[in-house]
Amino acid sequence: MQKFRFRLDSVLRLRTLRLSIERDKLGKAVAEVTRVEQMIAALAAERAEAIEFVKNEPRAGTTELRALSAFLLVYEARVAKLQSTLDAARLRLAEQRQRVVAADRDERLLIKLKTKQHADWQVGADHELEVLAQESWNSVHFNRDS
Repeated sequence: MQKFRFRLDSVLRLRTLRLSIERDKLGKAVAEVTRVEQMIAALAAERAEAIEFVKNEPRAGTTELRALSAFLLVYEARVAKLQSTLDAARLRLAEQRQRVVAADRDERLLIKLKTKQHADWQVGADHELEVLAQESWNSVHFNRDS
């Protein structure tokens, strides 16, 4: 009786490694999207704080209003740039999700094939063992010289 050997084990290991790498990349892509979203939220909070400061400051004059106006102009440019970065990061994230799905499908396909081949091998091994047991029983019970 031969030991079970899946001829595509090395391919399965490579596909498992590929899936792991793709999942790591997916994690990095999610982290990038989260980081940019947090930057946009922090910038919005800073904007609200600056506006609130100028509104509530009793001695706010033209200097403060000019500074706020300049800040808001820079704010709009920064938000537009961050939004562009966020859109690109989300696109990369969606593409990476597709790669993970493909790598997972490839790995599951090989695992399913290995399972099927192992089940076929097990049927053959069980049959071989049954034949051997029958031959042993026959040799003990029918080959008596007495």
